[in-house]
Amino acid sequence: MLNVARNKLQMILGSNECNVCASVFDPLSSRMAESIGFSVGILGGSISSLMQLGLPDISLLTLSELADHARRVCQASTLPVIVDGDSGYGNALNVTRLIQELEFAGASGITIEDTVLPRPHGLENSLASLAEASSKLKAALDARKDESLAVIARTPADLSQPLDSILERVDCYTQTGVDAICAFGLSNPETLAAIKKVTPLPLMIISYGDNQLGSPEVLAAQGVRVHMRGHTPFENAISTVYQSLVDTFNEQSGSASVSHPTSKRIISNFSHQAHFDELSQTYEI
Repeated sequence: MLNVARNKLQMILGSNECNVCASVFDPLSSRMAESIGFSVGILGGSISSLMQLGLPDISLLTLSELADHARRVCQASTLPVIVDGDSGYGNALNVTRLIQELEFAGASGITIEDTVLPRPHGLENSLASLAEASSKLKAALDARKDESLAVIARTPADLSQPLDSILERVDCYTQTGVDAICAFGLSNPETLAAIKKVTPLPLMIISYGDNQLGSPEVLAAQGVRVHMRGHTPFENAISTVYQSLVDTFNEQSGSASVSHPTSKRIISNFSHQAHFDELSQTYEI
């Protein structure tokens, strides 16, 4: 089953089509996505943190918790699942362990990003040096036993870094031999065109909200093979669960109905986002 899923992802990366990526978060959603017709899925780190800990995406999830979650999601179907490996949970040696654990768990692809996580004391979000980020990617490639497991280098492609830096990083990561490049937060077609000029590798895009990137056919022509547009299925699921609990309680207690908050508000409230924001300010994180 694992080889089937990994081979499917390799075929996607080697194709000429742009595939819509499903956000999956448990075994049932993995099976649903495959049944509906999705050809690839992603298990996000933020979603794993919410599912496993009920906590926001602030680098509290451990590798073992991610691997346990990934194993249940990846082995539920033959849907190729790309697992968010964050920054590798440490240095290049930690990345080696990450690859071993997630390969055994059944991941078809693993993204490794170049941000510094957890965030250092007193610093804003920052990027690892090119040398460190490249070292992690090389370690990931060396650690995998199954070469059909896709190692995907991820870098921010939004306003958090200038275009020259994006292109330099994409070019550098391409030279490591990774299977694909993931551009996170990309919404500008000019940026996409510039990225395509510096790498022959297939591209994965993670974008949120409205963007002007164009149709799947337009994206395919720019080398995009996987396009993920947020975690709406998980957000809708949380919203539905909350409303169902409210309705059940009201029916049994005779209480009046209450207004239904947005899914993002529900997630923020019950993951204690405000509490952790306060702690972050206290400790200058």
